[in-house]
Amino acid sequence: MCIGRINQALILRAFEFGADGVILLECTDEDCRYGPGPEVGHENVHRVRRILHLLGIRQERLVERTFGAHEKEELVRTLWNFREEVEALGPLMSKDGRKREAVKS
Repeated sequence: MCIGRINQALILRAFEFGADGVILLECTDEDCRYGPGPEVGHENVHRVRRILHLLGIRQERLVERTFGAHEKEELVRTLWNFREEVEALGPLMSKDGRKREAVKS
């Protein structure tokens, strides 16, 4: 699915359903087959980041990365690194459903 088709509610829903982190992968502007997809995606991520800040969720839990069609190894490395970073942050919610973290000032 094109990042431009992933709306803000869908990103927030991932956190609502318990995701400790969300990574959005997008193609480069030159590789995009959907026109303004990356541009729309950037704006949605920017807006969601502001909402996450208001909710007290660290910005590091939402990552947006761009890849060319030929960058397969870099894609795999990025996914592994993201997993490690989110694991280091720890769970966003406790087992009783309460938020565990506060935003850094």
